[in-house]
Amino acid sequence: MKDLLNTEFKRIFSFSPYKSMKLKLAQMNFCKDFVSDSRGDLYPILHKSEDCAEVVWQNRYLLRGGEIKRLVCSFFPYATYELTASVKQGAVGMSFILPEVEATVLVGDGKVSFCCEGSEKEITLPSFVGSHFTLIVSCRPGAFDIYFVQNGKPEYLCSFDEEKFNNSNLYSSFSCGKVALAARGESEVESLLSYIDNGISIADMRPIRYENGEIMVEGGKVYLTVSIRMQAGCFHGVLAWVPGTMEIELCGALFYDSGDGKWYGDVAASVLYHRADKRWYLWVCSFAHDHILGHSCFEGDMRFGVNVVDLTLMQKAPEGAQISEFLGFSGDEDPDFFYDEKTNKWLMSICRLDPTTRKYRYVFFESDSAFEGYKFIGAGYDGAETGGSFVKVDGELYFVCGNDFNKRANYRIYHRGGMTEAKFDYDDGGFRGWGTLMPVKMGSRTRYFWMTFDRHNGSNYTWSYGNIYCFEG
Repeated sequence: MKDLLNTEFKRIFSFSPYKSMKLKLAQMNFCKDFVSDSRGDLYPILHKSEDCAEVVWQNRYLLRGGEIKRLVCSFFPYATYELTASVKQGAVGMSFILPEVEATVLVGDGKVSFCCEGSEKEITLPSFVGSHFTLIVSCRPGAFDIYFVQNGKPEYLCSFDEEKFNNSNLYSSFSCGKVALAARGESEVESLLSYIDNGISIADMRPIRYENGEIMVEGGKVYLTVSIRMQAGCFHGVLAWVPGTMEIELCGALFYDSGDGKWYGDVAASVLYHRADKRWYLWVCSFAHDHILGHSCFEGDMRFGVNVVDLTLMQKAPEGAQISEFLGFSGDEDPDFFYDEKTNKWLMSICRLDPTTRKYRYVFFESDSAFEGYKFIGAGYDGAETGGSFVKVDGELYFVCGNDFNKRANYRIYHRGGMTEAKFDYDDGGFRGWGTLMPVKMGSRTRYFWMTFDRHNGSNYTWSYGNIYCFEG
């Protein structure tokens, strides 16, 4: 039997995932002459001046004077758009077009400009951006984050805030949206593509499991939900991981609609696949709706591609309610749940603000149903708990969570005898990192991986943290 309480977890790798993973959505292709082709229309003209001369030559798109806008793909409010081009005279960039508003980002004349409905903002380009450049624009509702590639790595330059795009995550709007290549003067375009990326960092990783808490392994891969942190804001990503290695890819993005038609980037989900029911069960924290929990039950596989989940929010707790009540308290986060086959009960944990200490601690519930009827059965110790998960090891149930803003790698393992602090060979990854302990059967052995993150602050945004650390017990 594995002695989890006395196991020392040894670091096997660590990395900083800065906009390095991509889930491709669309890409311009210059291998055929779409300018003169009359039998198809790869990139329809949205606007073209009479003096515009254009040609496709040697796998590049060349503009020699005039102005033009050509449709590239649809608009998505959390996507990234990347353009590699050269400008000799004039400017080149991208237009983001919704039914009610249009914004354009252009590079030229030593600056990057942002124009929306007649208003224009300009930022002087850094010295490393020459006439040949790669521009990256990452969208989020109400803002456009601007990067330029230097030495193979995106370097953040600025963000253009635009309140006219605050509702760009409204499905009825972005589903009719377009993105166009925009150019004027003399320029050459080498590539333009659209993708979902992993932002400036990731956090809150948790494996997707079966209803009994067993980790789902398909094709030798474990699937992890993670929160993708942008310059500000976040959304849910899904990673496919070959356990024990640094072979990690972004395979999906997950958004939530709570009934208002907007796709929100809620995070910190617990996702189970119920094999008998043949449906997915999910609890998540809806930061967009007063920081309370919501749940969902659905059939479509949410691990791959861009998906939306219809979310039912918990009933709001009235003033004076006790934290032991199964209600939606503002501030609730990091839920976990599973079906305990020993007791024939659903167990659930909620990370909840203690009104006395004003710090987070876990409260625990059990029920005959996955989404309702939960009764309070206990609470964690005082501290600053976060990111907890139920873990079964050799039939024994544990609850593992992070704790303490002021200590590195301070993690708690709750068990029948009380609570034990986990042991690590290096105390990196912490300051309230997540207790993502994963028993994975590999060959004839079970290996015990602990993947977590630190809070290095990738931007001025408070929750932009996420260097990744992986340990093995």
